[in-house]
Formats: sequence, C-alpha cells, structure tokens
Amino acid sequence: MNLTLQRLLTDSKKINLFFWIITSTGLMVYKLSFHELWKDEWQAWLVARDLSLSNMLAFINYEGHPSLWYLYLKVWTILPIQEYILLQLSHGVLVAVTLYYLFVRISLPTLWKILISLSYFIVFEYGVINRGYILVILLSIIALDLIVRNKRSWILGLTLLLLCQTEAYGVIITAAITVYLFLNSEGKKLILFRKTILWSLTGLFLFVFTVFPRGNVDDFTRAYNQQSFSINVIHESIQGHLANVFTIGLIDDTASNGVSLFGFMISILLFSILVWIFIRDWRVLLSMIFGLLAFIIFGILIFSGGVRQWGMVYLLFVLMLILSHYKKSKWSLYRYILVITLMIAPMVHGIKALITDAQIPFSNAQEVGRFIKENIPDNVPVVVINKFETAPVGAYAGRSLYELPSGEEFTYFKWLEKVYIPTESEISLFARFKNVGGIVLLSPSPIDPKRFPNAVLWQEFSNENFKRENYWLYSIPLTK
Repeated sequence: MNLTLQRLLTDSKKINLFFWIITSTGLMVYKLSFHELWKDEWQAWLVARDLSLSNMLAFINYEGHPSLWYLYLKVWTILPIQEYILLQLSHGVLVAVTLYYLFVRISLPTLWKILISLSYFIVFEYGVINRGYILVILLSIIALDLIVRNKRSWILGLTLLLLCQTEAYGVIITAAITVYLFLNSEGKKLILFRKTILWSLTGLFLFVFTVFPRGNVDDFTRAYNQQSFSINVIHESIQGHLANVFTIGLIDDTASNGVSLFGFMISILLFSILVWIFIRDWRVLLSMIFGLLAFIIFGILIFSGGVRQWGMVYLLFVLMLILSHYKKSKWSLYRYILVITLMIAPMVHGIKALITDAQIPFSNAQEVGRFIKENIPDNVPVVVINKFETAPVGAYAGRSLYELPSGEEFTYFKWLEKVYIPTESEISLFARFKNVGGIVLLSPSPIDPKRFPNAVLWQEFSNENFKRENYWLYSIPLTK
C-alpha cells in the first residue's frame, strides 16, 4: 500500500499537524477576505457590546440561546479593532482550537479528520458563519477527549455544564454523552458518573433558567412550533435530521421544499447504515440512538429548525466515531468505507458553499452600510422598516438607526417584536422633531408608493447574495 495512503487510513501525527495549520489559517484568511456578516451574526455581538452584563443576561431569554456565546463576545468588544474584523477573529480563534482538538488530540483516521473538517457543517455553517454553535462542537470534543484520556471528573463535569450553556442542542449532546457514561459506569466509574451527572443537571437547570420564556406569552408562542402534531411534522423532522445531513445537496432542503417519499426512504436507509456502523459497540449505539431521537423529538415538538440545527446530528455522528474508535477495536474495511461514504456529500457541499460565498456576497448589508457611511451625514436620521432585517446595516455603517413609532435609536433587536410600518405623516412629524429637512428610509423590500407617495428611491441593493438580504434606500422630504 502506498505510504501516504497508509498514513491517511491511520492516525498520522505529521499529516494531522499539517492539516490543522493549513485549515485553521486558511479558514481565518477566507473569513476575513470573503465573508460578509449577516443579521444573525451581528445580533449577538451588538447585544454583547451595547448592554451591561446584568442587562445582557436579562435580555437573552428573547434570543433563545444561553449566555456563554454572549459572555465570550463581551470580552472581545472592549478591544480597539474594527468590529466586523473583531467578530470574525473571535469566532476564528474558537474554530482553530476546535480543529486542533480534532486533528491533534482526537484519535481517528487522518482521512476521516480531513473529510470532517471539510464538511459543510464544520467548514462553513459552523466554521465560516460566526455563530455560537462552534462552542457546541468545541466543548463536546473536549468532553470526549477528557473521557478517552480518563481525566478528572470535575473537569469533565464543568465542560458538560458549559456545554449546556451553548445551545439547546448542546444540552442534547450533553445528555447523549451522559447516557454513554451511565452505560459504562461500574465500580469506580459509577462514582465518576454520579459526580458528572450532578454537573450535567446543574447545566440543564442554568440553561432552563436562562432561556425560559418570560414576558408576552403570545410573542413567545410564535417563536416555537405552531404546527399541530401530525405525520407530516414527524416526517419533516426525520428527513431533516438524516437525509438533509448526510446527503445534503443531493435532495431538496426539507425546510424550503417540504418532505418527499424519496427523502423518507433515504432517511431510513441512512439510519440503518448508522446502526450497522456502531452495532459492535452497543453502548455507543444506544448513545447515538438516544441523541438522534432527542434531536428528532425536539424538532417535532419545539423547534423544527433548518440545516444549521440539523447539522448537530453530524456532530453527534463524529462524537460517536470518536468513542467507538478510541477502544482500538478492529474495524472492517466495509465499516471504514461506509463512514467515508457518509462524509462525501457533506464535504462536497462544504466546498460548494465556500466557492459560492467567495463569488457572491453573503449579504448586501456591508454594501449598504458603506454607502450610508459615505453619503449620509450623521445628523440625518435613517429610519427603518423592520429592525430585524436592517440591524446589520447599522452595524456596518457604524451608527444607530431609528425606529417608529417610538422614534428611538437602536442597534440590536428583539427577535419576537412585530414589524411596525409607519405612515408618511409619522415620518414627517419625526423629521420636524429632529429639525431636519427630510428623512432617509431604509427598507428590506420595496415600499408601497400609495403609503409613501413622496418617497423617492435613492439606491437599490438587490444584487445576488447568499442570504437574500436586500435593501432599498428612499429619501422622503419634509412635507408641510
């Protein structure tokens, strides 16, 4: 067998170190060179930057995410560097550490590590896009590294507690790891399990306390699944968490195009393959099935999600490979090939996503922000329709925007706020209040000329972009 191929099929330290340096450096350069931030990325940064620590912790129940990502970002917000660069750097550091654990600390065949690092979920959805999901990956891999190296239980427990403070999906991953520890608990390991589960339960309590909806009940009910329980909802969750993960790009996106018989059949086939891969280690198999069912049930009952959320199943798959492989049990060639087969589609889709993001903007928000910065004086208010869609423009422009009817400045938004569309008379009244001769109106879609008869389209930003974040700028003169 060729020496290079043999090293790829084993765990080659030299190749691992080389690929860690190349992928970490390459991703950081790519992010800073090609990736434009969109609203989901800016939102957490703006909340961390503009709210005090106590107000931030009180606010994040509107976000639906626990506190760890926001606390991490808050440390970075004090640095005197351009914010869009700082946000990418803060996330890129976590990506680099995650890849270090994957390539250097964890024992898996080098070829698997390369395919995992290039998968759509690792390289793009969690590697290029600057969201807190990277903490789920990092902390879960650290937890498994501690397990396989048999480190002190309190360090593992603390890691699992922090993992619960990343996302709801981090809680599910914690539960799957805890199930694995339970199934392996006997003798001294039972004491380890008892200590660890206390940390996990504490993490679950903090998670619920942090994100449990408080406030307007009607608003919060709109944030979660409103579909009635049905076969179609079950089908959607199964297809999303299986077919849209391991055959991503080969079948239609379930969130956009709905379910299909073909997608369901592929999902059942994929589940059978997963069972066959892990069947020789019943503890890993049961932990994997527990985690997968938990993801599917969460999608059915609470939040259906999309590719970003479904990608957590890919992480679960990688974690189970780590647990199954570290015991040095003999793997047949067929199992190696099946694992590689499940990694091909995510890898191809990841490379396609990188190419697309390099060819077209991820969002048009940066272009609009630059235009506002260069052409609109600071004393001229920019009023927006839809804070949710327009907040990233203000971040790139380096200024606050205004909302009506309150007339207040804002930088971030509440996810559950309803969109208010002002009348032209309200805008004129606001112009008088600000003692200016007119207002600039920013909208994420063309406005109704009947509602705004004196509005003049100034600039349209609707070029092709990854997230379809388009904007229209209008000037509205003060009317008598």
